[in-house]
Amino acid sequence: MTEQYEIFRDPYRMLILLATLVSEQKGEQALQFDNVPYYENDTFLIQNEKFVYKKVPTEITWFQFLGRDIACNQDYSREEYNKMFVDCLASLYQIN
Repeated sequence: MTEQYEIFRDPYRMLILLATLVSEQKGEQALQFDNVPYYENDTFLIQNEKFVYKKVPTEITWFQFLGRDIACNQDYSREEYNKMFVDCLASLYQIN
């Protein structure tokens, strides 16, 4: 079994922001925490109950609702989480 690590409040907020922006890009009115929309590019994948950062194999999972029993397979600092999510946001808007 893969070890699971606690995810801090700040990265959780960044994940919500990323999921919200994906929802907006897909034309949805608002993020549904129980039905996160599917999106994938070369940098990340997000779908209901899972987020994957592809550059460094990282997986964040949750149970049924985004934020419920949330865990990550890597033990990152807040700074490392923030860099990861900034990279994901840049890739979402194709900013180099």
